[in-house]
Amino acid sequence: MTIARHAARLLAHGALAFLTLACALELAVRHVDLPEPVRLANDARLVLAEDGGVLGGHLSPDAKWRFGTDLGTIDSAYLDMLIAYEDRNFRSHRGVDVAAALRAAGQAIRHGRIVSGASTLTMQLVRLYDPRPRGLQAKALEALRAVKLERYLSKDEILRAYLTAAPFGGNIEGVRAASLIYLGKEPAELSLAEAALLVALPQAPETRRPDRAPETAQAARDRVLANLAARGVIDGREAKRAAKRQVAIRGTALPRHAFHMGHRQKAHRSSGAIETLLDARLQRKAEEIAARALGGRDPGVNISIMVVRNEDGAVIGYVGSGAPGSHARDGYVDLVRAVRSPGSALKPFIYAMAFEQLIVHPDTIVADRPIDLAGYRPDNADGVFSGDISMRQALILSKNTVPVMLLDAVGIPAFLSRFRTVGKPLAMGASDAEAGLAVALGGIGVSPEQLTWFYSAFANEGELKELRFAPQDRRRSLGNLFSPAAANAVADILADVPPPAGRARLAALDGTRRVAFKTGTSYGFRDAWAVGFDKLHTVGVWIGRPDGAPHLGAYGVSAAAPVMMQIFDALPVPKKGAAAGRHPLGALASPRALPERLRRFGSTPGYVTSEPLEILYPREGAQIAAQRSEGETFSLPLKVAGGRPPYRWTVLGEELAPEPTGEQWAAISGRGQIDIAVTDADGKVDKTTFWFE
Repeated sequence: MTIARHAARLLAHGALAFLTLACALELAVRHVDLPEPVRLANDARLVLAEDGGVLGGHLSPDAKWRFGTDLGTIDSAYLDMLIAYEDRNFRSHRGVDVAAALRAAGQAIRHGRIVSGASTLTMQLVRLYDPRPRGLQAKALEALRAVKLERYLSKDEILRAYLTAAPFGGNIEGVRAASLIYLGKEPAELSLAEAALLVALPQAPETRRPDRAPETAQAARDRVLANLAARGVIDGREAKRAAKRQVAIRGTALPRHAFHMGHRQKAHRSSGAIETLLDARLQRKAEEIAARALGGRDPGVNISIMVVRNEDGAVIGYVGSGAPGSHARDGYVDLVRAVRSPGSALKPFIYAMAFEQLIVHPDTIVADRPIDLAGYRPDNADGVFSGDISMRQALILSKNTVPVMLLDAVGIPAFLSRFRTVGKPLAMGASDAEAGLAVALGGIGVSPEQLTWFYSAFANEGELKELRFAPQDRRRSLGNLFSPAAANAVADILADVPPPAGRARLAALDGTRRVAFKTGTSYGFRDAWAVGFDKLHTVGVWIGRPDGAPHLGAYGVSAAAPVMMQIFDALPVPKKGAAAGRHPLGALASPRALPERLRRFGSTPGYVTSEPLEILYPREGAQIAAQRSEGETFSLPLKVAGGRPPYRWTVLGEELAPEPTGEQWAAISGRGQIDIAVTDADGKVDKTTFWFE
């Protein structure tokens, strides 16, 4: 009886001691503070293409690659392997695995060293939230915090938090970041070998970094495979096959595709993935083309490219810089949004307004000749005046005099207000009333984004659709920039612009695609442009120096147009290839079929040059000596200025073929006095006499 009473007393004391300990632990758990995961509050940001594929990313505020994790998007085999290897009783314990702790303690006593750990995933998460120096006190605090954390979070929430914060080497945190960066795939697509690698890395993330120590990483992976196979968690034969695979690492950071688009859209969303409408394949190709286009160019030159899907205004290609990381090229500047001089690239819009208002028709005849409008005397880029040509020819040849006359007829304020009505005014250094006719030739500012967008209206029969950059951007029409008839007329003309040198017309190559385009070169070679469209897409290309300095010799047709055509090569061909249908204004057999007022334009005195007709070479009384044999002819250059082309030359009484350029060659076979005369389109005559020796 005494023994029984003693045993009962011991049991009571033991129970009391246990209860006291339990109460003490409960009080400790209740009063212990949970760590604040401030460091993990903000994730890195993925930049996603329209199909959800990863184009690139932006680091978190603490410079980490870390992305929120959804258990439903992670390979279930990986989750099973992780729990089995790291915390086999995860689903049943309450933050601390007592059995594992006792087992680890016994092994340590038996072997005199730590053989296995007893930290649960919950305890590891606590340590990730609040790293502390290792020791018994820190371990006890981890245990208390783990127990408390389990009371606030579900098992799935704890697992999700761990998978978001677990270290994988360098600045890579979380299984999704590790999978995307190291393996180039989402964690839902892991092979057995890849899953084992990702289980092994967090135990020693720096010493096992697969980019720096692939052999160490592979050995750790193989130990995971062997351990789980021995315990029956995975199939032994599959584990052996997985162990034979080499560790292949894609990189240590996410790619930098769509760099400027990512930054642009990042400003509109404070958290989460940055969704875009970019076509992943096209974006990569466009960046490759842009980088290649900079090869061999001045180190200060850069490029921008934008591609718009005409149907809904979606921006599916966006290259803000051909060298995003280059300081010499100001690569961090988003040049798609930089305001520049468009050169000749605004001319089609002037023609469209003139067509719309029936000031002229594509078949209206105009005299391409020197003009003087209140002291403004524009010259053609090549210095050549062609005489009587149609409006169609004037736009195809990119004449300067004709759009200046048209802008004068349309009215500068009316032209500028057309863009203001759609909410995208052109950049003026002065008011509309102070703007001059130089607007027609690039004397105004416009960004590649604006210009590409405006050109898309030609592909949509004049309708301007709001640009869309993200899936949540709603489709919206801003109405017509021009009438369908005027827009289609311009589109039809631009489809006949000759392709850049060394490039066959695309329609001739595939029989379906018909690209309409216009180039532009600003004053002093500061900007080279090419903007084109077919039924499906509009492509804009700009090349120049971000600092505005000249890029000598870079014409739109030779620098930007070939790049634009390469982008079109990467785009699908329209089923019914055409830039637009034949323009509803009509294709005429003769300008005489037009109403009288539309047959000819620009005959008012204000358009006539004040320069008199004058032979520049040979001069009156000149003596010209030439090395030649008896009877051999000599090609003599003839030059004239002023008047109105075309010009008809008469040499020694013989009339030469009419010449619109002001330059002609005459074959001289005799010697002595030579009389020449020139007559312009208005019948004005100039004569000169010189001697040929």
